[in-house]
Amino acid sequence: FLLRWSGMIGLQYKFTHLLFLQPLALQTLLARPSVALNPSLWPGSQFGGQKGIKSRVFATRSMAASDSVPDLVTCSWLKENLGNPKVKVLDSSWYVPGMERSPGVKFEAKKEFEARRIPGALYFDIDKVADTSVDLPHMIPSPAFFAQCVGKLGIRRSDHVVVYDGRGLFSAPRAWYTFKHFGHPSVSMLEGGFPAWEQAGLPVDTAPLPCTSESPAPVEYDGPEKPAGVILTLKDVEEHVANPKVQLVDARPKARFIGEAPEPRPIESGHIAHTLCVPWTDVLAAPGVLKSEDELKQVFESNKVDLSKPIAITCGSGNTACIVAAALSKVGVRGVPLYDGAYTEWKTLGKPTYKGWEKTAYEAA
Repeated sequence: FLLRWSGMIGLQYKFTHLLFLQPLALQTLLARPSVALNPSLWPGSQFGGQKGIKSRVFATRSMAASDSVPDLVTCSWLKENLGNPKVKVLDSSWYVPGMERSPGVKFEAKKEFEARRIPGALYFDIDKVADTSVDLPHMIPSPAFFAQCVGKLGIRRSDHVVVYDGRGLFSAPRAWYTFKHFGHPSVSMLEGGFPAWEQAGLPVDTAPLPCTSESPAPVEYDGPEKPAGVILTLKDVEEHVANPKVQLVDARPKARFIGEAPEPRPIESGHIAHTLCVPWTDVLAAPGVLKSEDELKQVFESNKVDLSKPIAITCGSGNTACIVAAALSKVGVRGVPLYDGAYTEWKTLGKPTYKGWEKTAYEAA
């Protein structure tokens, strides 16, 4: 049978074969119209369609206590809440290999944390809190390993986690997305990051602290057995290429997307068929600051992204896609699936890629 449901953003979704939806999930959908929906259109993805069932099951954002928690908090808010034992601060700085702070001066995330940080912050290493069994950068870890890592950082599920980075808003969204993926109820990014904190003249801890430091009071993190989010696999994207059902948005710069600029890794640049390009820099008004909601809607529209239709995200290695995920969240599209292996996995495995605007919605323009 067919049920129509209308949400706050005025979208209408059709649900088929609702008998496969868990009652709690259905109750959540009907009771909370602010929940954004993302259809798991590929069987076999983590939390995707059920095996052996041809109909698709819709996944919802599992953030029951988080609607009042903003995606971004200001430096002044964090200053006022630094003494709150329920607020945990994490430096999640990470940079693309070779990225320079200034000509000839490379970013060095770990060394910078060890020398200077927001008081009370610990280091969240996206390359270590990851699935290291595969030869791909910072892949989403298992729920058990995520719980183990954040527990060592002294984080409880009831804590409000604030993540920041040394560039403003570059890798903090990846940490934010990871916590969201595992259904952590309260997680925010620091608007402007560490540069904004320093520019505001706020306290900086300069006592030496290894980036491997753990909390003096580790806890057992009571995380869910299964993630709340959806991670797309290589097979999912192969099926998308053969029969597109969603808008797969690539956050890399357009020069890399069309194959005119090199990748930061030893692979040829270009793009996956049937992808759209929304460069992560286009969603920022200034370093570390997202554009307004109206401006973001214009960015997505100008790049042929229809916010009323299903969206998934990707990039080069799964990092800058999360900046676009933060921008999508700001315009009401939350919990978007991520192709985490990203262009690096796709190209490394010899899958077909294209240059220019070939095999995209921009081809005829």
